[in-house]
Amino acid sequence: MNKISINVKIFGLALLCSTFLLGCSQEAKQAEGEAATAIKESVEKTEEVVTEKEKPLTGHSIGIAKLIVDDLIKTQTFYEAMFGMKEVNRYDYDLDVFEETIMGFDGGGATLALFAPNDKIEKPLKKPSAPLVLIYTPEFEALTQRIKDANYPVKIFMTKETGPYNIAIARDPSGNAVEIFGREKGDYAVGGSKLMVDDRATAEEFYKEIFDVTTRQYYKSDTYDEVVVDYDGGPFHAYYQPLDEEAAPKSIFPQTAIYTSKFDEVMTKIEKRGLGYRVVDTPTEGLRIIIAKDPSGNAIEIISRNN
Repeated sequence: MNKISINVKIFGLALLCSTFLLGCSQEAKQAEGEAATAIKESVEKTEEVVTEKEKPLTGHSIGIAKLIVDDLIKTQTFYEAMFGMKEVNRYDYDLDVFEETIMGFDGGGATLALFAPNDKIEKPLKKPSAPLVLIYTPEFEALTQRIKDANYPVKIFMTKETGPYNIAIARDPSGNAVEIFGREKGDYAVGGSKLMVDDRATAEEFYKEIFDVTTRQYYKSDTYDEVVVDYDGGPFHAYYQPLDEEAAPKSIFPQTAIYTSKFDEVMTKIEKRGLGYRVVDTPTEGLRIIIAKDPSGNAIEIISRNN
């Protein structure tokens, strides 16, 4: 697959979480159209990758996009009332450490985990300016109007900036940014998950070595360096290195869950890397989970699964 490099002046895929909440400079406003074009081209590439039949399966996929939340009740209500998501599972067997709800759509597909650490274990952290999750919607106008009417922050980009695509960025009650992408075909779906990294090239090399990811697209400017990669269909994964601001503090808890049918092989690769991992005890018989860290210190949850 060809690697495409696109230079834009401000945030690419995650354009404008910070600019719409903090105010846009004239330079940022002029760059919006260019950055939106980069978003559009990335999505066009998405369709090519998902339908590509010659790509061999790796045995790995993004199963859950995770958000660290400060108020689980308010944040769950936001995703239920705004996006129509439903709770499909809940983990509250160790409330001294965390509480987590898994949210999904009626059409199935990848899920969104809302993970609330106990304040005694981890105090609320500053959220990254860039979105950490992308959600597709077949009812863009109705969804964004619903978010506006409920008085949640949302920035809707003009079609002159994004071409034929409808794109918006909203923030949930915990301060997490979510990118909303309108599409005529298909149902609501979790489309992508993003990690903030210290070095884009190092992160990309790590995930290629451990999970055999396929590079879809690069974004590079004076303010950020980002790569979008694919697993076995499903949501994309993005590794985003900010170049003009301090990285947001990282949670000790994971923000992505990766399913793998090659669990032992992945563990061996991680052991050889010397990065270490910890085994998660779960109440589900036969379920194997480890928490490892990538070179940037992001915790990643790796779950055994027959794909």
